[in-house]
Amino acid sequence: MSSTMITITKFNGTNYAQWATEMALLLEQKQLYGIIKGYDDKPEEPAANATATEKAALKDWMNCHGVARSTILLSMEPRIQAEYTVVDDAKTL
Repeated sequence: MSSTMITITKFNGTNYAQWATEMALLLEQKQLYGIIKGYDDKPEEPAANATATEKAALKDWMNCHGVARSTILLSMEPRIQAEYTVVDDAKTL
């Protein structure tokens, strides 16, 4: 299966509707849209005696969350990106 390249118009402060649509498509393609929409909530911090699978679930979510956040930030013009870099939560961003 070949992947299709999605071109994102950088968010410039006036093109939110177009940018948001393109961003949703990109995040869906990367299987990260659930983090933004809240379908994939952060797993609970595993207990000290948690299984490797339970620990891996949190690690996987944190990794996906980081990719989603970075993807969103990189799709913004630098002046806007600088303003939002302080937002740690991808869903809020």
